[in-house]
Amino acid sequence: MTSDRIDIPRRSFLAGSLATVAGACPVAAQEESALPDPMCPRCGGIGRVPIGDAKPLVWMKGSPQPKWEAAIVGEQFCPICQSGKKASELIAEAKGWMEAALEKNKQWEERTGWKLGCVVTRQAVVHTQLTTIQARAVGQAIETLTLHLKLFTDSLLLASTHPDTLELMMLWEKPAWDQFRKVMEKLYTREQLGPSWASAQLYNAYDHINTPHTYETPKSINIRPPSCGAVFIVGRRQINLAANWHAPFWLVEGFSAYCDNVVHKINRWYTVYDVAIVPVGDWLVDAKKLSSEAKLRPWKEMMTRELRDWEALDHVQTMAMAAFLLESEPARFLKLLKRLRSGEEPVGALEETYKATTEELEQRCAKWLLARR
Repeated sequence: MTSDRIDIPRRSFLAGSLATVAGACPVAAQEESALPDPMCPRCGGIGRVPIGDAKPLVWMKGSPQPKWEAAIVGEQFCPICQSGKKASELIAEAKGWMEAALEKNKQWEERTGWKLGCVVTRQAVVHTQLTTIQARAVGQAIETLTLHLKLFTDSLLLASTHPDTLELMMLWEKPAWDQFRKVMEKLYTREQLGPSWASAQLYNAYDHINTPHTYETPKSINIRPPSCGAVFIVGRRQINLAANWHAPFWLVEGFSAYCDNVVHKINRWYTVYDVAIVPVGDWLVDAKKLSSEAKLRPWKEMMTRELRDWEALDHVQTMAMAAFLLESEPARFLKLLKRLRSGEEPVGALEETYKATTEELEQRCAKWLLARR
């Protein structure tokens, strides 16, 4: 088991995923022109755009490798700012992602002494002690989520990661969780582990910046599938990256819960809070009922509440707020994330993007909820 510590990379938007591809012209001017245009009206600076009829990609270690042409059909080079790029470059990158995912899996097996499964999707790799059936379901859930976000927004802004930039560790039962925490403590300093590291030992998930990790038990999988935590964490990572870690907590939490709802049609995963009743159900249905009964908080109040003060219904409301902002006007939602990424004050960025006051958006959201079937 290695005792080497790992340096955590700086939190930056799309870190490592916009690098010039291998084989680019060595001439500096040509290299610069090959980079995505940050002002591109089509891709928004990502350099890639989604393909509408893409099929899910869920590959498991030990199975035949996919045909690379099929593996990368989830995206293509931007036809405006990357028109000179060839699909063969995407294929080469896809092979690199797969190799990186398998290498990470091998490293974790060496560090832990475990035999770990490995599930690769276009946006993430999952190292796991779960059964093959459970692990495949997790991969399918992640693909379902990211395909939805790509198609709904016609953008890769909310699906910016690849298996070499986002990995999850999904463990089985508490002893494995405890042992993995010891491995993490040998790899990272206390500062790198994060301020919530000590308290996280009481729970079953920790969203570490490099390797988010969870554990399941026979009891937990009778309550909810392991994929609930996976899509919540992937959703949280995607919105944080899109906003360069400047999104307000209520939006991050609400969007992550929305991702769980998109895939499972019911909400069973949430950040820890101190209430006796867990709000399990379809939170959009619940939010509609609460809105019709005028039981939701004013948006300005909800936006300033600390997590320690959240009640069960606050989780329902923030998900409804995020769902409304995204589904009512997807293009504006992406513009909001770009404003947040540049460091704009959240409330001002929201009002300027949607051309409405917070109170007006609150009224629009109520109408939107009541109109849902």
